[in-house]
Amino acid sequence: MAQNGSGRTDDVREILINVVEVELAALRAAVSFWQHWIEHTSNYVKTTSEALGTMRSTGKTFDQVLLEVVDAGRETMRLMTDVPRKSAEDFLRDLEVVSQKKADANRSARAKL
Repeated sequence: MAQNGSGRTDDVREILINVVEVELAALRAAVSFWQHWIEHTSNYVKTTSEALGTMRSTGKTFDQVLLEVVDAGRETMRLMTDVPRKSAEDFLRDLEVVSQKKADANRSARAKL
């Protein structure tokens, strides 16, 4: 009976460890998502602000500035559509690292037997 209880405790412990590992991987992916989103948005704001500033201070025409702003917007949208894919890849890579560590630990435990 004690063996069965100990086995259940080990099973519950393993489940909790797995839950926390997945949760951490998801949170790291979420942080990665927002970091990239903020970075790309900040770059767009900077580029657009600079383009508008040059329109006021130089002889650039409205058409030239508008093209720069549109190009910056297009590039930002291209990068932004890549952010979810990148975050998903980060999440899957973190899970792969966890799986590899678990497999290494299992091999090490079997080798000791």
